[in-house]
Amino acid sequence: MTVPTGPARCAHAACGKPVKKDSKTGRPKLYCDTQCRRRAQWARDRARRSVTGTPPPADEFSPAIATDIAAVAQQLQKAAQRQAPLEVRFGLAQLLQREVTCYVGVAVQDERAVGEAWSTIGMATGTSEASARACWSETKVAAQLAARPRNAAARRARQLDVERPVDWVFTRPAGRTQRAAARVLRRYLTALRDAAALSVEDVAREARMPNDAITLGVEGELIASWPVTYMVVTILGGDPGELRMAWEAASGEADYGSAAEAERSLGGVLRPLYLAAGAPPAPDLAARARLDPEDVEHALAGGLLDWRSTESLTAALDAEPSIVAPFWSICAQAKDGGA
Repeated sequence: MTVPTGPARCAHAACGKPVKKDSKTGRPKLYCDTQCRRRAQWARDRARRSVTGTPPPADEFSPAIATDIAAVAQQLQKAAQRQAPLEVRFGLAQLLQREVTCYVGVAVQDERAVGEAWSTIGMATGTSEASARACWSETKVAAQLAARPRNAAARRARQLDVERPVDWVFTRPAGRTQRAAARVLRRYLTALRDAAALSVEDVAREARMPNDAITLGVEGELIASWPVTYMVVTILGGDPGELRMAWEAASGEADYGSAAEAERSLGGVLRPLYLAAGAPPAPDLAARARLDPEDVEHALAGGLLDWRSTESLTAALDAEPSIVAPFWSICAQAKDGGA
């Protein structure tokens, strides 16, 4: 007696839908459609790979790569926000690009593993079938994964972005006063560098810092943190104390709340300009500026002269008077307010 059986099911384990008999042979079909046939074939191929010790299939990599992408992107965002040296940001951007390339290849192989046709993948990625096959073949993606050390991306990102013994924060000068003070920093630091006959590479090597960090600090385009500025000035043979007031003004940390602080800021920008000019004797500088030597000494100590005299003194220091103008105005207003 024949035992009745239920309707035949698709042989692809993930499907299991009922299938009809073949109209020609009368036997049940193994698969409900060609897509299930392809997916079943891919499943068998993957099973063979696991037995022979072939590296894990792509879908085991994709979550890990996506996690690494998120970690690297976060580190790049932090580096950009604090204006980290270009070497750091460039390295993180390269690492992110490599991880995204790997992920795309793995995502395509995920789809291929479940039987997706190259034509469909081409449509999804905006490429032709031939291009998709060439770009993301199993062999090519396997090579990319083999060249990518496991868990390397997030670790490398941390290495690039690791906090150094000095604070890497940079500030972009904003407003007339900060930009003027940044020009004072640039004049003083470049004068020190020229006198020391050291290149950017020399200073970077001694400070164990990237070249870009030194360039940004010396050129005044971005204001380095005080620890970085202090170290650079020291390496160049200068006195960090002479630059402290100008650095506070350039970084936006200066306080001009009192007449004394205002005078201090004016002297804090004139002194570095004076030292950058080679610290000429007061009588020589006075003769150049057509001022009394006592007035020159008073101004360099932070005293307030009239604007015409201050302008002449600044020009005698081979500096643009516009560098000093904001600080003279602050000092003059503070004096008037306290009168």
